[in-house]
Amino acid sequence: MRYVLRCILLSGLLFSAVSWAQTPLAVEDALSEATLPDAHGNEYQIPYPGLRYLLFSDDMDGNELMEQAFGGLDKGEFTAAGLAYAADISGMPGLIARFIAVPSLRDYPFRVLLARDESTLAHIPREEGRVTVLTLTADGTVSHIRFVNHVDELKALLSFR
Repeated sequence: MRYVLRCILLSGLLFSAVSWAQTPLAVEDALSEATLPDAHGNEYQIPYPGLRYLLFSDDMDGNELMEQAFGGLDKGEFTAAGLAYAADISGMPGLIARFIAVPSLRDYPFRVLLARDESTLAHIPREEGRVTVLTLTADGTVSHIRFVNHVDELKALLSFR
């Protein structure tokens, strides 16, 4: 009987730990540090000094919004505005990611950071078909969260320097 109770208690603790780890980021939370490769294989750590907005997408609609909004930029303009883009490609089949998606992301004029493991950015809130915009303070604390599905709203981020 004690063995059964211990197993139930341990299972409950493990379940609550897993649930806690997947709690979505909220305003006033610190963005946890993560090291992500870009489409060229270079690794970057987020957050980093000067990062004002972390844009995130985990589906094709969000990625298309990003391309429409920022595809015509000169190299460096995106980063100079304090923007970073992270895309969750963990749900994509490996061969598709390797031979189609990642090579196409290399052509973007801005850096695309890739989350290949679903747990890496699981804490970032998301809405289907929208780009999550996390506004960050200088110390990496989230000051605002919004979900954008209009190109003009994304482009407006460039003017908040």
